[in-house]
Amino acid sequence: MLINALRSIGIRLQRFDTYILGEILGPFFGGTLFFLFIFLMFQALRLADLFIIHGIGGWILLKMILLLSMSFLPFAIPIAFLIAVLIGFGRLSSDSELVAFKACGISLVRMAVPVTTVATAIALFLLFLNTAWVPWGDRAFKKLLVKVGNTKAVASIREGAFNTGFFDLLIFADKIDSKNNRLSHVFIYDEREPGNAQTIAAQSGEILPVKVGSELGTAILLRLQNGSIYRNDIATTTYQKINFGSYSLYLEIPEGVDTSVEKPQMIPQKDLIKKIAETDIKSWHGREYRGEFWRRYSVALSPIIFAFLGIGFGTVRTRSVRASAVLIALVTLIAYWGIQTFGIVYGVQWGKFHAFWALQLPNIVLGIAAYGIFQRARW
Repeated sequence: MLINALRSIGIRLQRFDTYILGEILGPFFGGTLFFLFIFLMFQALRLADLFIIHGIGGWILLKMILLLSMSFLPFAIPIAFLIAVLIGFGRLSSDSELVAFKACGISLVRMAVPVTTVATAIALFLLFLNTAWVPWGDRAFKKLLVKVGNTKAVASIREGAFNTGFFDLLIFADKIDSKNNRLSHVFIYDEREPGNAQTIAAQSGEILPVKVGSELGTAILLRLQNGSIYRNDIATTTYQKINFGSYSLYLEIPEGVDTSVEKPQMIPQKDLIKKIAETDIKSWHGREYRGEFWRRYSVALSPIIFAFLGIGFGTVRTRSVRASAVLIALVTLIAYWGIQTFGIVYGVQWGKFHAFWALQLPNIVLGIAAYGIFQRARW
């Protein structure tokens, strides 16, 4: 499919180009799926908690997995591409096929043409991901997570501890019977009405679920027995104590409340550019916004650097191509993200130099290394 697409835009592929692409594209797509799976495994406990304890539906869970996968793609794709190039050229080198190509007068630069073409296409795709899909996906996942957390807050009450986020109440229960939804020695602090907060203490309580029409909405009837209500009205400076035998609270969250804090990576590209124009470059937020802006471009350029690194390292003969590819990729990624972290801390957070150079530092350093390694491979 990709080869036909390249032909349609006027790039003439010879048989060895097709052969080289065949060596790379298979491991690339397989590696992308593999690393997506690895990244999702780090979220497995979180997703299992939402599915088992909070009781979300299969469609909501699938939607969350897809949104998470979208956020992981900018990290999984460059790693998979680097390993694919290492495996492809390592296999060609170990089987002496590169020697055969060079004997036919095909230089390493010419062999790099199809690889760099694919790397450029991947870089453009990553740029689109980083500036459009990923910010939208992060925002959508955060909103969905907050909604699920709010609307299934009943299951999050911890025994013997003060719990916040329970329908905007502070609640304490000495004992919890999860099977019968019963609470004992209940303490509630309710400040939903400004200036008229009230405290409720009861010997026991019972949670009765109420059916609502929304998939992410929820409502309960909290029925309390044998307790007291303490009210302090600031406006009238009056204090009340009301004893009760039975008291019911109807609590509802229709679709969840989005109280999430917007992080720079969640901001759409247009809004990010607007925030950069409105903030001082010397301020904390100004440096943070500029760092995020250039990070999206820096990560998108990494496959082009990895293409030359992979070709250079892949031409070294080795008995275990796959093991060497994984090891080289691991060292390269540690170096890349280590240099990027240094640039973010020293350049962006501390403001020692411009955010552009801070975020392009890993591409510059590894680009120089890639040039030297590629030149050495041109035997």
